[in-house]
Amino acid sequence: MHLGTIDLPENRWKELAFLLEQRYLGQQSFTSRSADLEQLADDLYARAEFAQAKPVAEQKAKDERDLVTVDLNSVRTGQSRSLGPELAIQTVWDDLGLADLLRQNHFSERQVSVAQALVFGKLIEPGSELSTWRWFQEKTALVEMTPEDISGLGKDSFYEVGDLLFEIKEALELALYNKETELFKLGRRLFLFDLTNTYFEGNGRANSLAHRAKSKEKRMDCPLVSLALLVDDQGFPVYSRILKGNQSEPETLEAVLEDLKNKTELRLDEQKPILVMDRGIATIDNLKLIRQAGFEYTVIERAPTEKDYEAEYSELKGLLDKKASKEELASAGWQQIKDDLGVYARAVDIPEGTHVLVFSLLKEAKELAMDAQKEKRLTEDLKKLKKSVKKGSILLADKVNVRIGRIRQKYPGYASLYAIEPVFDESGKKVLDLVWKKKTVAEQRPVLAGCYVIEASRKQLAAVDIWQEYITLTRVEGAFRDLKSDLGLRPVYHQNAARTKAHLFIGVLAYHLLVGIETRLRWQNDHREWNTIRSILETYQRTTVMMTSADDELIQIRVSGTPEASHHEIFKRLGVRDKLKRIKTIGDKSL
Repeated sequence: MHLGTIDLPENRWKELAFLLEQRYLGQQSFTSRSADLEQLADDLYARAEFAQAKPVAEQKAKDERDLVTVDLNSVRTGQSRSLGPELAIQTVWDDLGLADLLRQNHFSERQVSVAQALVFGKLIEPGSELSTWRWFQEKTALVEMTPEDISGLGKDSFYEVGDLLFEIKEALELALYNKETELFKLGRRLFLFDLTNTYFEGNGRANSLAHRAKSKEKRMDCPLVSLALLVDDQGFPVYSRILKGNQSEPETLEAVLEDLKNKTELRLDEQKPILVMDRGIATIDNLKLIRQAGFEYTVIERAPTEKDYEAEYSELKGLLDKKASKEELASAGWQQIKDDLGVYARAVDIPEGTHVLVFSLLKEAKELAMDAQKEKRLTEDLKKLKKSVKKGSILLADKVNVRIGRIRQKYPGYASLYAIEPVFDESGKKVLDLVWKKKTVAEQRPVLAGCYVIEASRKQLAAVDIWQEYITLTRVEGAFRDLKSDLGLRPVYHQNAARTKAHLFIGVLAYHLLVGIETRLRWQNDHREWNTIRSILETYQRTTVMMTSADDELIQIRVSGTPEASHHEIFKRLGVRDKLKRIKTIGDKSL
């Protein structure tokens, strides 16, 4: 309400607001108040535009009433379809102008509609393109929202449009990069790069992308395909590349850097980005490639560099054991990142830039607990073998050595910290006993528990700034998690490379929308993830209500539901408007 200028002390504004609210809600006050204040509230409310429009709206509603006598026993519902998640996605789809982008790339209205169904389906009911086609036919009200009615379209059209989407991949990614930068006010200096893979159902022999390698999901029995993804520090995709399943992580970076240098439209030459990567990609050769490309980087060292700083970490842990003050820690070069995180960092200059030594109390506790569990299981297995040797069940040296080898395989990495020695008889062929002890290097392990080293290519940066850059790598990890679980990246059913690429790229497009939705919610201090939002909105549906009139006619009304409080809250934060109109049809009851 625009109140204009009012002659009322500020300490009485709350009273006035209360009176205006009562009038808006049609409530009566039972509390005696100033007659002057009551009159002021009456005058202000009478001048309000919505108050003046209310009688007109009420009269219009009366004039437009459609009164029919119906048999209440005949009332039933049918064709209930999901609408809530679709409306949430539609807001970001429209704001990004995706339909117009497709039209600019010569998509027909029918192809735009199919593309919309493919992308929305990945977000609402993740799966293959075939499952998306079934979902579109049977479960969603999206068929009433697309530019063209494609309700009877066959599944082959869905596959074909998927192929067309991949053909314009570069144009779409560039347009989305520019649109998202403007729409979400993105700085886009920090880029996070990683590689993941997903597995095929079937042997994939006819698919040039399908190759066997080490799977992220431990699916060693299936051929794989890889996806390289570059996202910014807010999680928005910048670049994607689909690779063979046996493509190693270090080998991917050179091709990505070459692509980024050639994409002049991204204007990366104006302000060189900082690439943030994990251990798997940060080889010495790759760091050299990044420097040659003129980019900056922040990575966790691939090699166990923390061993080079054992003295510094030992000093820190000694200070923490003595409960040293922040001033004492600072004098030793250490800074506590946040009081509640238990993370400490220290910057050390190196010729190539800066090493940041990081120690995390939570990481230390986790690693020590894992080591304790491994040590317990290892010693239990060694005791069982020792018992068998002492009983004479296993005597021959070759057999004992085989058993020791199996134990080492069972605990890779940790078993190497132990010297395990059989005790032979005089002939050297039979084993009489088994002894073991920790190696000297094992004593170093607890000192370095919870420790890691971040390398940055820049000098004179605060340790906390570099640490925060690296922590944003969780964004790209979250992107891969969403792609695989929330967006149906895995498994891949296609047995040819073109369809495989289309499947993965549709998932990337859907991820653009997912990040847009979650970013808008974060602006409203709502930190729920998409899978939670989707679950809540699934109960907001569009339904056909059917009834028989007194004239024995069948009346059908297609109508959207009334939003519940949980729906309304999300719709308000995302700016959702349900534009679908009520549709009424009347026909012969026999039909």
